[in-house]
Amino acid sequence: MGLRERKKERTRQALLAAAHGLFLDKSYDETKVEEIADRAQLAVGTLYNYFPSKGELLLALIADSDERYLKEGQQLVSSPSENPAHALAEIMVLATEHCVHQLGKSIWRHVSATAVTNAASTFGHQYAVTTKKHEQLVVRMMRELQKRGDIHPNVDPKEAAHYLFSMKSKLFINFVSDDSMTIKEHRQEVRKGVAFFFSGICPKAYHPNKTACGARSS
Repeated sequence: MGLRERKKERTRQALLAAAHGLFLDKSYDETKVEEIADRAQLAVGTLYNYFPSKGELLLALIADSDERYLKEGQQLVSSPSENPAHALAEIMVLATEHCVHQLGKSIWRHVSATAVTNAASTFGHQYAVTTKKHEQLVVRMMRELQKRGDIHPNVDPKEAAHYLFSMKSKLFINFVSDDSMTIKEHRQEVRKGVAFFFSGICPKAYHPNKTACGARSS
């Protein structure tokens, strides 16, 4: 990377850091573009050269979090937990942990609402792309577990992951809507939902070496 590119990247990161701090300190709605530029010690015009709108800044922050999640999630897929139901729950809770650690619950309430009410916008489209990447990671985990013999061979991993991810999305909305709910409680809810779902795609009769669906006998 040349000197000019490094300078541009430093400027971009300064703007993202300023936006991130203000979104958490105040809120997304209350933060003004001028405040972001001021905190980054840059002109408003410079900000607009990098990000055409406040929404684009938010999307960039989501993309940064998404990149880290996908990298860690792939590691889980490469070496899934011995308990297949836990393996699926872990990869979905990991997404929640990254989302909330990066932006907090209040901002995710805004993100979710905006993605629904403005589905045809650039923001809505980009959010849909991000969500699809997360779902594809669950598909890969499903395929890995099926290859290992933990999921019935007749199950379509893509279709199963779609419905499982839909359940997880609802639990995520419940989590960010309740400021008192902890990540531990969210994990328990996800595990409960996955175990219930998993009992249908991995019947005990199919795997006699398991004491119960999703739990290998020792």
